[in-house]
Amino acid sequence: MILFLVLCLGTVSANVGTDKESLRLSIGQSGLDFASDVSAHMLSELEKFAAGGLNLPDIRGDVDITGLRLSGLHLEKPVLSVVPNTGLNVKTPGVELQVNGNWRYNGWIAVTGSLTLTSKLDLSVTAGAYADMVNKRFATVPKGCSVSYRSFSIDLNNAFYSWIVSFFEDTVKSEIKKAVCNEISGVIRTTLNGVIASIPHEIDIPNVMSVKFGPDANPAFSKNQIDLPAQVSAGGESFPFKPTGISGAMLPGYMACILLSDYTLNTASFAALQAGKIVERLPNQWVTASNPLMNTSYYQTILPGLYTAHPDTAITYKVTNTRYPTIQFLHQNIMLHLPVNVVLEVAGSKAITASVTLGVSGVVKVNGGDITASVTNITHVSKLLDTKVGPISDLESLMDTIIENTVEPMVNNVLNKGFTLPIKDWVLLKKTSVTAQQDYLEVCGDVELTDKSLAEIKKIIAQLVG
Repeated sequence: MILFLVLCLGTVSANVGTDKESLRLSIGQSGLDFASDVSAHMLSELEKFAAGGLNLPDIRGDVDITGLRLSGLHLEKPVLSVVPNTGLNVKTPGVELQVNGNWRYNGWIAVTGSLTLTSKLDLSVTAGAYADMVNKRFATVPKGCSVSYRSFSIDLNNAFYSWIVSFFEDTVKSEIKKAVCNEISGVIRTTLNGVIASIPHEIDIPNVMSVKFGPDANPAFSKNQIDLPAQVSAGGESFPFKPTGISGAMLPGYMACILLSDYTLNTASFAALQAGKIVERLPNQWVTASNPLMNTSYYQTILPGLYTAHPDTAITYKVTNTRYPTIQFLHQNIMLHLPVNVVLEVAGSKAITASVTLGVSGVVKVNGGDITASVTNITHVSKLLDTKVGPISDLESLMDTIIENTVEPMVNNVLNKGFTLPIKDWVLLKKTSVTAQQDYLEVCGDVELTDKSLAEIKKIIAQLVG
């Protein structure tokens, strides 16, 4: 359960993955402490599910011990820490167990009875993780398990036969150690990996597509932090650009960080927004027909040829992309490069056609698990392709007017929609820091588990010990 929490969250070090790394989910020691606090609230659920759920193998010898079954369990809050270059260690001190079973003495007399075993022990488990490149997900593997007893006693429920305990006490202690560690190893190898496989491995970009992500390299376990480097793919496409990898250092004091390269978004853009895929017509919900720009009267002075040919006539605009848009994170900003054709139509005919290469600067915001942006500046380079209303002396000024009133609100709407981080259903980010670095976006913050996540954890507990 604890490792599940860690992998669902996501301090950042340089050169964690390969040059293809384009997404990183990371968690630091304060995040591990948070996972520990969360698990402390779930201990009663785990105790309830686990009681009666663990069977120990029968022991044969001078005394046969059969039907050993866990009947009581009490857990203390676990302590989580990183074992550098190995994995995540979970120490659970003072675990109290009660086991019931039956015994049979096979000596000079044949006697049988029931027994109650009580013990208090310290449990330490280390789980590692690796990149399963075949199934395209991270997977967990047991790396170590140790059990040390604080106390141990066996009650045969009959004082007369208490001397028999010496025949099998050490064997039972050994079998309990083995059974507990075997059970935990099985959970880490199978059940937990099934849980990880069920977590959606994609980033949903509304009205565009979903970008799938998988491991880039094995997780990095360094002092006080875990980093999960990932790659993205979009529809099996081959792209005319390459990822540059991610390197950097996070701001201290946060539970978790997500690093998202601009390559991630550009793969989606290339796959879904080729030339002609973005088509906007005006008037629309952002620029209505009542806008002065939607009538030739607006151009009576700055474009007299248009007004002379079509006095007081309604105008429509058509904006179409001529290439997929590209995004670049740079120096606290998000930069959007979008080449479009802008067509001004009057009475159903094209009056002016121009190509415009837009450079849009924006600021990035995060709310919960959504990343959005808003326009702060738009620059453009224009070229006149065709005119049916005579020469245009100042194309750039004309395009300034058109873009400010048409394209800018359209682009703002797209950026305001933003996209959802892959962890939103599971955790929400609080007290966030959003920084646009060189070619990647760094989102750091503290986290809060969603109701869905808490409900899933309870299901997982039942699955783990069922």
